[in-house]
Amino acid sequence: MIRRILRVVAGPVIAILLALLVTALFLTVAGYSASSAFEVMWDYGTTPESLASTVNNAIPLYFAGIAAAFSLRMGLFNIGVDGQYRVAALVGAVVAASLPLPIWLTLPLTLLASALAGALWALVPALLKVYRGVNEVITSILMNAIATTVVAVLLADVFRSGGGQNTGSAPIGPDGSMPVLLDFGGRVQISGFLPLAILLGVGFFLLQDRTVWGYTVTVANLSPDAAESAGISVKRRIVTSLLASGAIAGLVGLPHVLGTAHRLDGTLPTDLMFTGLAAALLGRSHPIGTAVGALVLAFVERSAQVLGIVKLPTEVGTLFLAVVLLSSALGYWVVENGERRLALIAAIRRTRAGRTKEASAA
Repeated sequence: MIRRILRVVAGPVIAILLALLVTALFLTVAGYSASSAFEVMWDYGTTPESLASTVNNAIPLYFAGIAAAFSLRMGLFNIGVDGQYRVAALVGAVVAASLPLPIWLTLPLTLLASALAGALWALVPALLKVYRGVNEVITSILMNAIATTVVAVLLADVFRSGGGQNTGSAPIGPDGSMPVLLDFGGRVQISGFLPLAILLGVGFFLLQDRTVWGYTVTVANLSPDAAESAGISVKRRIVTSLLASGAIAGLVGLPHVLGTAHRLDGTLPTDLMFTGLAAALLGRSHPIGTAVGALVLAFVERSAQVLGIVKLPTEVGTLFLAVVLLSSALGYWVVENGERRLALIAAIRRTRAGRTKEASAA
């Protein structure tokens, strides 16, 4: 177990080291001091406010990463996370603002309604994939465009609250908002969605690696013909994987809706899908690796905000993230190649030890 965790974490660590090297070369060639840039980013990123912001910003990225990981385990790319969490955020905002119930009832019902909305939005690409053979990437991208238009129209004409230029939904009261988990004086707060993210990661691991369903998904992905021969319905695994991915994607926008804005408006982040997918790819679709990827991406995004103030190129953060993703494949190649070499060395040692024992016995 420990060896597997180290294997999952080693890939992102190597990718980060390579990204640091490439970014340092870029800064040096451009005439800037790489050490100064990294020092400024580190000093700003490790302040209590920045660390709290990193954790809070990593939570929706982790939700998006686990949503992507569910489909990736089945060999599918759910590029529709953006549309799924937009629709689910609208449903969650309306439910949280409308239910006249105590918080211990409103919050679970809001989470359930948002997850159901995300799953239903993912149902269309799933059915088209299974029954018409349409690539899920194409259909999910089209569903993103539809979701953007539908949510905008509904916010403007149906669920609009207030007058003037206000296009947000009704405000969510204390009974519908997610409480703060930790408060260190107002400026440093940890989102109440953190325990949910941890439970989600544990549940994903147990479902994928400790259940028959997870095993059948792996078989269906690696060898569909063998799966069908063994009585495993590949079509059913495709549908359930995309539905589960959509359900988790439905949670992506809720930290902003229930914890920051307390309504759905134009401030909902729109770049969480690809960043979450990047976290999943960086973490090799493992919950721990995805968590590391989400934290790294959130930390770099936060720490890069200070670069413009000290007259350093703000593109350093974007370059760093891009190189991290490009070098993630190389990082895992190094890890896997090292494991093969270690296994080969261990096999040779066992063979030599066996021959020595036979020779001494003779």
